[in-house]
Amino acid sequence: MNYLINASSYLVEALVGLALYVVLLRFWMQWVRANFRNQVGHFLITTTNPVVVPLRRVLPSIGLVDTATIVLALLIAALKTTLLVLIQGGVPPILNLVVFSIFEVLRCSVYLFFAAIIVSIIASWINPYSAHPLVTVAQSIAQPIMAPFQRLIPPIAGLDISPIFVIILLQLGLQFLNQTCPWLYQCFI
Repeated sequence: MNYLINASSYLVEALVGLALYVVLLRFWMQWVRANFRNQVGHFLITTTNPVVVPLRRVLPSIGLVDTATIVLALLIAALKTTLLVLIQGGVPPILNLVVFSIFEVLRCSVYLFFAAIIVSIIASWINPYSAHPLVTVAQSIAQPIMAPFQRLIPPIAGLDISPIFVIILLQLGLQFLNQTCPWLYQCFI
C-alpha cells in the first residue's frame, strides 16, 4: 500500500510538475521578452496555447504580466497539491490550497532561475557565443537576475563571480519557501 502511495505521488510530481514548469517557462520568457522564434519557444507556444488563448479572453494581460499564463500556473499548482493531498488521504482546505499554490509557483520559479543560471554558466565555459535555442532562452531568463550583481561585482581576473551571489540569494529564498511550505502542508491533513 505504501508503495502505491509513493508511486502515485511520484507520478503526480513528475507529470503535473512538468506541466507547471512548461507554463512557468512560458511566463518567464514573456516577462523577460525572450525570443520565441526558436524550437523552445515554438514548443512552449504549441503546448500551452490551447489553454492560454481561451483564458486570455477572460483574463487580459496587465502590463508585462500575462495573467492568463500565471493563473494557469496557479491552477496547475493547485491541481498538483490537491492530488498529492488526496493521495495521502487528506482533504485540502481552499484557503490553504491557494496559499500553497502561490508558494509552489514561487518555488518552481526559483528552480527555473537556478537552471537558467547553471545553463548560462556552463555554456559560457564550453561555447560562450552559442546560438543554441536552449542557451539563448537560459541567458534571456538569467540576464535580468544577473545584471544587478554584475554591475556591483566586477570580474576578478576575468572571472565573473556574480552568479555565486545570485545562487546564494536564490538558495536563501528557496530555503524560506521550503521552511514555510511544510507548515502549510500540515494544515491539509
